[in-house]
Amino acid sequence: MWTFAVAVIPAIVLIVYIMIRDKYEHEPIGKIVLAFFVGMLSIPLDLGLIGIFNLDELPYLFDGEILQQIATAFFSAAIPEEISKFVILFLLVWWSKDFNERMDGIVYAVCVSMGFATVENVMYVFDDPSCAWGRALFAVPSHFLDAVLMGFFLSLAKFTVKHKFRNWTMTLVAPILAHGIYDAILMVCGVVSEVWAALLTIVFFIFIFVLWGICLNKISEHVESSPFSYWRKFRAKYQKDKNISEDQQIDNMKDFFDR
Repeated sequence: MWTFAVAVIPAIVLIVYIMIRDKYEHEPIGKIVLAFFVGMLSIPLDLGLIGIFNLDELPYLFDGEILQQIATAFFSAAIPEEISKFVILFLLVWWSKDFNERMDGIVYAVCVSMGFATVENVMYVFDDPSCAWGRALFAVPSHFLDAVLMGFFLSLAKFTVKHKFRNWTMTLVAPILAHGIYDAILMVCGVVSEVWAALLTIVFFIFIFVLWGICLNKISEHVESSPFSYWRKFRAKYQKDKNISEDQQIDNMKDFFDR
């Protein structure tokens, strides 16, 4: 029972966290739950991509264990997994009326990704319970960070006019790079000497620390860009006084939003 809890709870905690950060216009609970469970479908899609394109065979085209491990991290994990999550996310929210501000892209990307991570985690943990805490502390949060990057750029692709091609490209490139580097460091640690493994472990923790900083900044950026945040700030500042006239309220609104 405890293994199942450790496998599932981290994803739920991260979903709750991102819902709390989405403070100006909350998403419907039903849509959040739907995104989580639909995100689980990215697992068979991921396996299908690997099988159809023989991605598991590509690492063997490279010479040397280190290059093979790096190739495995990208071709067998990062690329098919992030593409699968992106396809599910795009089909679920792109045309949805609930996708009406930038933060929504991050929220739904996290929910879809946590659906994927939960199924993956359950599979790993029940196969080897000893990995439960390691995956809870690192693997699931890693999927969360990848999702933040994907959702951040997907929202830019939808809501901004400039740099459309760059934002669409980064919607996949950013999470694939983050995911691939994460996996590559861990995989290479298994085929190098203890000294190099120790150095790579330090690099790994630095990478995770920096990635968390970047992603938390991206979340804050989209939260504060919300059109609903400006409306709430306006109401808090000007609508406390019930005695001002309607014309004065309109003038106040114009002044506030023209800043």
